[in-house]
Amino acid sequence: MARPLIAHVDLAAIKQNYFLAKSLQPKTKAFAVVKANAYGHGAVEVARYLDDSVDAFAVAAIEEAIELRESGIQSPILLLEGTFEASEWPLCETHDFWVAMESKTQLDGFLSSNAKIEKIFVKIDTGMHRLGVQPDHVEPYLDALEASDNVEEVVLMTHFSSADDLKSSATTEQSQVFDEVHQRFDQLAVSVANSAAILKHTLPEGGWIRPGVMLYGISPFDEISAQALGLKPAMTLASQIISLRTISDGETVGYARSYVAQGERIIATVAAGYGDGYPRMANHQTPVLVNQNACCLSGRVSMDMITLDVTDLPRAEVGDTVILWGDNNPVEEVAAHSSTIAYELVTRMTGRAKRQYHL
Repeated sequence: MARPLIAHVDLAAIKQNYFLAKSLQPKTKAFAVVKANAYGHGAVEVARYLDDSVDAFAVAAIEEAIELRESGIQSPILLLEGTFEASEWPLCETHDFWVAMESKTQLDGFLSSNAKIEKIFVKIDTGMHRLGVQPDHVEPYLDALEASDNVEEVVLMTHFSSADDLKSSATTEQSQVFDEVHQRFDQLAVSVANSAAILKHTLPEGGWIRPGVMLYGISPFDEISAQALGLKPAMTLASQIISLRTISDGETVGYARSYVAQGERIIATVAAGYGDGYPRMANHQTPVLVNQNACCLSGRVSMDMITLDVTDLPRAEVGDTVILWGDNNPVEEVAAHSSTIAYELVTRMTGRAKRQYHL
């Protein structure tokens, strides 16, 4: 019997979420962000399904983009972190990649390469302070790119640090900084919005939005569920019970004996662990569904297995389906019980969980 851990991916849900993003900002075009293996959902498979529907894709780096091209993807692809060395510019021309630019090193590499690039997105640091040209240093970049015959269009770009925190003033402050720059170069299109900004913030009209985690039916907000946002979760991570045993009062389960039985209990062992990407920090209140019946973890997550107390459920049997997240067990709730965020859970999944794709 093959190990029963399977990540079921609903491709139609991803497309539905993409068009929801576009409907919220109808005067913009939209990237489908498929970096980090499409947030763990499988970049090649997701991009193949969306290729005839999206305006463009976005990835972090050229390796991800080349994998998509070599898999037959035809839509434009943006490199969100730009190039890491000058030798990448000719490859960007060969594969028709669009490129983000945030430093003089990247600008100099582009100009010296003589590569022809359709769109360059000049990233402005409006307060995130990771990447980006300082707002008062933008003009030399735009002058150099305008003087070049090798770029067809320049787009102004930024990234918000706190769009998911609806109580924070940071997004308004960053928007004001960006708007001041854009007013000086108002002939240029813009790209400012990640998922949280698309869903809950006022944005400049036109240009490009960048839906990422929302494509996969995951809420970027702690206080608002995916369902409330109209998103459809795209992944259900499912396994099976592989063993059952009855333990007596006071007996323990798993590493460090962290679970102690209060009375006679029935313990189910499930094929899933941190070696698959399931969070080791998941606490004993982390929700799990057994045949759609709710229960919780009982014992520490190990590399290949988790254990559940199924005493109070309808009779459990070896082979019963266990939903680790998705399908009435939101990944956001699993993340909250694991001191992390849903982004991390889906992106860090290993290849041991077989992915099955559904329409």
